[in-house]
Amino acid sequence: MKEPSARGREGLTGFKWWHGLILGLLLAYVPGSLLVGGVLLLPLVVLHFVDPDADRQRMMIVLFYLGAVMVHPLRAAWLAHGDWQTCVQQITQPLTLILDWMAVGVAWLVAEASAIGARLWYADYARRERRAIEKRITALRDEWLDAEGQGKT
Repeated sequence: MKEPSARGREGLTGFKWWHGLILGLLLAYVPGSLLVGGVLLLPLVVLHFVDPDADRQRMMIVLFYLGAVMVHPLRAAWLAHGDWQTCVQQITQPLTLILDWMAVGVAWLVAEASAIGARLWYADYARRERRAIEKRITALRDEWLDAEGQGKT
C-alpha cells in the first residue's frame, strides 16, 4: 500500500485536528458570526495568494488591522445572537467591506514600508561602521608607516 506523498500534504501542514474541531463547534453554535468572520477574513486569504512569500510578522500586522475592522460587525452579530438577517446585513454593508479591504491594503503598506525603512536604517548603520573602520585602518597604517620611517633613520 502506498503512503501519501509529502508533496500532497504541503498545503495542510499548519492545519491540525483541533482546528477542525473548533471550526465545527463554531459552525454548529454560531454560524452567523462565523459567516461574518469568514467574509471579513477573505481579504487575508486573497493577500496570502497574492503575496505567498509574506512571513508571519506581516500576516500578524494584517490580522491586527483586520481585527480592528471586525470588532463592530462581530459585536453586532453576537448581540443579535447570530441572527441570519443581522449577519447578512453586516457583511453587505459597503462601508464595512471597504474598510475591510482598505485595512488589508494599509496593513500591507505599513509592513512593506517598515521593512524598507529597517533595511535603509541598517544599510546606513553599516555604512557608518565601515567608514569608522576605514578611518581606523588609515590611522593605524599612517602610524605604522611613520614608526617604520623613524626606525630606519
